[in-house]
Amino acid sequence: MDSLPPTASLCLYKETRVGLEPFYPRSIIQIQLPSTHALIRSSRSQHQILSRIPGCKDEEAFRKNHIATWGSTYFCKGKKYPRNFVWRCLEEDHILELRSVDISKGELETKEATHIIRLAFPSAIRHNGVALADAGEQDILHLFVLTKGHDLYTFTLRPDLFCRPAALEDDLGRCFKVFKPASFTLSPPHRLFVCGPNELMVALGDGRLMRLTRRPGDDGSKWLERTFGDGQWGSSLRGLIRWQGNNTVRYDGNILDQDTVITLAFSPTNSHTFAVCLNHTLKAWNNQTGRVTFSRDLQGKHREPQEIPKVMLNPSAPGMLRVFQTRGARDGDQYYIATFSPHDSGIFKFWAVRDADHFESGIRDLFPDKTFRLPDPDDGTLWTMADFKIKSADGGQGLEIWCLMRLNRRYMLYTKKADLLNLTEDWQHNWSTTAIDAPKTTPFSEPPSKGLDLDSEDGNEKWLNFLFTAGRLPDKVLETALSIYQQTGNASIRENSKASLKERIAFCVTHRSQFQPKDAGSANFTRYRDDIYNEWASYWSIADALEQSRWEPLSLGYDDHVNIPWILFADGCSVARECSQTELLAHNKSRDLNRNLNLLVAPSVEMTNTESEPPLPDELALLIEAAAEFRTGFSEALSLSCKNILRAELWRESSFSVPVRLQSFYDRCNFAGEVGDRQYNDLEAALGDIGGFGGLDTASFEAILDMLPQSMSTEDSGLVTTKFGLSVLVKGAHDMIGLHTRILTDLLLLVVFVDMEVDREETPMLNFDAAQIYTQLISQLRPYQMMQWLATNLRPEPDISEQSTSPSSDFSMGQSTVLENLFAVDPKPRSYLDQPGTAALTNNIEDLLKWVTGGNDPSISLDQVLVHIQCNLLKNNNVDLSSSFLQFQPVTAWSTYMKGRLYLLRSQFTEAVICFKQAAYKLCKPPLGLKLSCPPIQSHLPKPDFFLARPAQPLISYSTASSHLLTPLAASFLSTGPLNYHSHILSLFEPLHAHAHVITFARLALQYSPTSDQRADLLARLFHASCAIRDWDTAYSALIRYSDTALQRATLAQLITGMLEQGEGEKMMSLPWLGLNTEVDAFLATKTQQNLDSSTTATVGGIQWYKLLYAYRTKRGDFRGAASVLMAQLEARKSTPSSANTGSRLKAAHPKSRQMVPGAKKANEKTLLDEHLVLINALAVVGTGAGAGRAEGEEEGWVFVNGERGNGGGAGASAKRRKVVTLADVRRMYQDELDRQSVLESGRWGIVG
Repeated sequence: MDSLPPTASLCLYKETRVGLEPFYPRSIIQIQLPSTHALIRSSRSQHQILSRIPGCKDEEAFRKNHIATWGSTYFCKGKKYPRNFVWRCLEEDHILELRSVDISKGELETKEATHIIRLAFPSAIRHNGVALADAGEQDILHLFVLTKGHDLYTFTLRPDLFCRPAALEDDLGRCFKVFKPASFTLSPPHRLFVCGPNELMVALGDGRLMRLTRRPGDDGSKWLERTFGDGQWGSSLRGLIRWQGNNTVRYDGNILDQDTVITLAFSPTNSHTFAVCLNHTLKAWNNQTGRVTFSRDLQGKHREPQEIPKVMLNPSAPGMLRVFQTRGARDGDQYYIATFSPHDSGIFKFWAVRDADHFESGIRDLFPDKTFRLPDPDDGTLWTMADFKIKSADGGQGLEIWCLMRLNRRYMLYTKKADLLNLTEDWQHNWSTTAIDAPKTTPFSEPPSKGLDLDSEDGNEKWLNFLFTAGRLPDKVLETALSIYQQTGNASIRENSKASLKERIAFCVTHRSQFQPKDAGSANFTRYRDDIYNEWASYWSIADALEQSRWEPLSLGYDDHVNIPWILFADGCSVARECSQTELLAHNKSRDLNRNLNLLVAPSVEMTNTESEPPLPDELALLIEAAAEFRTGFSEALSLSCKNILRAELWRESSFSVPVRLQSFYDRCNFAGEVGDRQYNDLEAALGDIGGFGGLDTASFEAILDMLPQSMSTEDSGLVTTKFGLSVLVKGAHDMIGLHTRILTDLLLLVVFVDMEVDREETPMLNFDAAQIYTQLISQLRPYQMMQWLATNLRPEPDISEQSTSPSSDFSMGQSTVLENLFAVDPKPRSYLDQPGTAALTNNIEDLLKWVTGGNDPSISLDQVLVHIQCNLLKNNNVDLSSSFLQFQPVTAWSTYMKGRLYLLRSQFTEAVICFKQAAYKLCKPPLGLKLSCPPIQSHLPKPDFFLARPAQPLISYSTASSHLLTPLAASFLSTGPLNYHSHILSLFEPLHAHAHVITFARLALQYSPTSDQRADLLARLFHASCAIRDWDTAYSALIRYSDTALQRATLAQLITGMLEQGEGEKMMSLPWLGLNTEVDAFLATKTQQNLDSSTTATVGGIQWYKLLYAYRTKRGDFRGAASVLMAQLEARKSTPSSANTGSRLKAAHPKSRQMVPGAKKANEKTLLDEHLVLINALAVVGTGAGAGRAEGEEEGWVFVNGERGNGGGAGASAKRRKVVTLADVRRMYQDELDRQSVLESGRWGIVG
C-alpha cells in the first residue's frame, strides 16, 4: 500500500475574493419571526428595511454581527435568475442571512436581486440545521430551518423577494410555517438533510434517521414522520433511555450515540440513503423498507468495539461523503460513492454500487489495496480537510475532485482531474493548486513606512490613502477598529460628530501624538514623526486583525451548471477560476513548469527570427522570478525613488532619445549607489538557467507582453453581468491589473539595470535590445497604471436600478469603483456552454481589461480613452476624482479643453481661461474636429457609448465623445470657427457669474464678424456682464453699438439706473453719450415728472431725480432747461401743504412733543431757499448775452411754467395753461419766502378764527 501523500504539480487556478457587504443602503430586509412558545406567542411576524448593520464597539460585537459561525452555498436546479444563493448564520445563530450570488443572468432578466434577507429566529438555529431545495421547474426556493427549540420552519421564497421589498408585504404571512415533530421529544435532532422540496431527513441523537414527507403543494405546517433504525433491539431502547459512556459524545447540548449520522447523501434514484456515522462507518438504508442494507468501516477495516472510541469522528465534521454517477460505468456499476476518513492523515475510499440492497457484493471497495491520501501542503503540518466535491463525467473521463484543506485560518484548494478507471496510477501525480493570496496591487503597495516620511502630514495622508483604497477594507472594519483604538487610549470624539469616517480616524490617530519639544527648546520632529507612525501602525494592526477574521473558510461549494467551485468564508466568498497565461508564470516556479510542460499549452508567439524557437514557459517564468527577486531586494530609498521616477516617466512628454532616457532613469534612481555586488551576483545567478545576462533576449520580453490581453470576444452569449457578478469581475480585474503591473515594473527595472551595468564587451547580449524593450514596457505600463487608478477609486453609483424610480429610493447612494460603473457594465460575459465557468470567468476579466483600452478597434488610442474617462468624471460632477485623474491626461487640445472644464468646476477661472485659450487654435478650426470612432461591429457587442474622440477628422460628434458632457447644441459650437467657439466658452462662464471672463470671450467673439443676430446677442451678454461687475465703460461701449433702437433705449435705462444706484452719478455725467443725449435727457425728465405727478421725493443713489436732470442739462449747457426743472420743482412745492401745516404733521408724528421738530423745520426752510437761489443763478446765466439758452436781444432770463387749470367750458377748459416766469419774478418769490420764514421765526402770524 502506498502511504505517501500525492504531490501538487502546478498552480492552475486563481481565487477571486469578494465581500458580502450590501450593495446599496436600505437593501437589507430583516424579518423578525414570532415566538412559538405558548406563553409568549405573538400573532404575526414583522419586518423592517435596514440601511446598514449597526456599528460595533469591540471585537466581540464585530464577530457577533458580521462573522458567520457557519454557512454554505446553494445552486438551484433551474436556470432562472436568481439561482445561486449564499446563506450564513450570525448573531449567535439567531440570524439566518440569505442573498443571491449569481454572476450572470439572461439579458431579458430586467430585475436585479440585490436585497439581502435576514431571518431573525426566537430560538437559536441548530448547527447544521439549515437546508435548501428547489423543484427545478418551479420558480420557488424552499428553505428549511431547524432550531434548538425543536421547531422546523418551512419557508417558501419567491425570487421577487430578493429584487423588490414590496413583494414581502403580500407574502410575509404565507411564506413560512412552523412544525414541531413529536419524535424530537424523545430524541433530540442532530442534523437536517434535504432530499427534495417535499422530503427531509433528520439525524437523531440516538442514531436513528427520521424521514419527513409532505404532499406536493402543502405549506409545511404538517409533515408525515417516519423513523429508520438499524433493526437491532438496542436502537429502540436507546430512543427511550439515553446511555452515556465511551460510545457517546456530548455536542451542542445533546448526547449523541455512536451511530449518529453526521453526513448523508442520496442515491441518484432516491431509493437509498447513504450516511457516515459517528463511529467511523458507512451505512446504507432502503428508503422504502427503512432497513439498513450496508454497514462498513470507512477504511474497510474490522474494528473491535473497544477500538470504536479511538476512531470516533467529529460531530461537526463537514461532508465526508459524496455520491456521483458516470455514464458507461465499468462492470455494470450503477453509481459510485466517495468517502473520506480523517484518520491516518486522511484517506479517501471509492465504492462502487451495483445493488445497494445486496449486503455482500452490492457495494464494494473499488481499490481495496490502494490508499488514497490527500496532498500535504506543508510536508507534515497538521492540515485537515474542510470539505470536498466531486464532479462526475461521462465514462469517468475528466473526473474532477476538489478538496478544501484548512489549518486554522489558512486554507488551500486542491483539484485533481483523473480517469476513474485509472485512478490508482493517476492519484499520486498532477494535483493542481489554487493561488489563494491575492497579488500585490503594485510593487510598492505595502503599508507606509516611517523611514522616509520626513513630513508628518504627508505620512498621515499616505496612511489614509492606504487604508481607504477601494477593496482593501470595508467601512465596518475601519469603524470597529476606530472604536477599539479609542478604547485603548484617551483619544475620542463626540458621538454626534458629523465628520466623515476618514476625518474621524485622522483626528483620533493624530490626537494621540502630541508634539513634544526637545529639552533645549528646539523642535523634536523625529520623535513626533515616529509617534505618528507608531499610532498609525497600531490602528492598522487592529484593522488587519478584524479583516483577517472575515476570511475564515466555512465550506466548499460547486456549481455543476457552470462548473465553478466556491469557497464561503465567515464574511465573504470566493470563486476559483483558471489562471491566465501571465498568472501561470507568476504563480508557478520555473522548475515546476519545466517538469510539467505536458500539462500546459505553449503560448503562441510571433517570432521575427524564424530560425529561433519561441521561449518556453519555464524560461519566461524564470525571467519573471529573477526580476521580482531583484526588485524585492531594493532598499527603501531605492524603492521610493523608482516609484516616483517611474510615475514621472510614464506620463511626461520627453524629447530625448530612448538611450538617454534609460541613462537618466538609472542615474536618478541611483542604482549605482544602491545596488551592490552581492545583488548583482544574485541576479546573474538567478538567470543562470537561461545563460545569465548573456541569455537575455528581446524575444522573451516580447513573449511575456504577448500574453497580456490582446483581443476580446465577439460572441453573443445572451447573458449580462449581475451586480454581484460585477463585484467578482472587478475584483478579478483588480488582481490581474496588479499582477501585470508588478510584472511589467519588475521587468522594466531589470532592463534599466542590466543595460547600464553589464559590460557589453564581456557579455555582448547580441539579442538584447534594451531601448526597444524599454519603449514597449513603458507603452504597456501606461494603461495598466490608469486601470489601477480606475479599480481603486470609488464614486457614487449611477441611479440605474428599477427601484430607484420611487421617490423614497436611496439606491443612488451606493458606491462602486470607476472601473465598475464606467466600463465593467458593458462587455457581455462569455458563454458557459462551450467552456468551463472557471475558464469563462478568466476570459471575462481579460475582456474587461481589453475593453477599457478600446476593445478590438486598433484605431482607438490610449489618449482618447484617457480623455473620455475625464469627460465622464466631469459629467458626473466627480470633481475630486477628476482632479486626481488629471495626472494621466495627454497634451492635446481636447484634453486641454476638458482641463478647463475641470477648473470651472473648481472655480479656478483664471486657470480655466488659460486652458480654453490654449485649446482654441485647434478646436476652432473646422478641419480639426473630433470623429467618433465606431467601426463596424456586431450588434450584440456593447454600444460604444464611451468612444472616443479622434482628432484630425472632418466628422464631429463632440457630444458622444465627451460622454454627453456637451449637449448636442453646445457640441455644435466646436470646430465651426472661432466665433462659435468663443461664444460657447462665454456660455460656460455665464452660469458661474464669472462676468470678467464673460467680457473677455465676448470681446474675442466680436472680433470675428458675427451676423446681426449674433452681434446683438454678444453685445447684450457683454453689456450685462459689464454691468454686473460695474465696468461702466465697457457697458457703455456695448450700448452705443446696439443696432436695435428699442432694445438700446431699454438697455440705456438699465445702465443709467445701475450707475446711479451704485453712486456713479459723476461717471454717468462724464460719459459722452454719443447720439444718445436726447434719450438720456428724456429718461431723466420722465423719472422727474413721475415724481412730480406722484408728489414723492424718490431718490436714486441718494440723489433726487430733478437734481440729476438739472445737473445733466447744466453739464451740457442747457441752462434754460435746467432752470425749468427747478421752477417745476418750486411750483410743485406750492401744491403741498404750507409750512404751518408741515409743522402740524411733524407734531402729529411726535405726539409727546408740544413743538415741531426744530431740525426738520430748519432743514426744510433751508432747502427751499437754496432752490430759489439756484434757480436765480440759472436764470441769470440764461439772461447774460447771446447763446447759452437766451435768444439774441433778450435782456433777462425766463422760463415757461405750467399755470392753473382754466375755469371756462370747452374741451380745453381743464388743461393747464403755460406762463412765463422771468428772473425778476423768481427774485420776488425768493424775497417773499424770506419774509414768510422771518414772520414764522418771530412768531408774528395771524390767528384764523
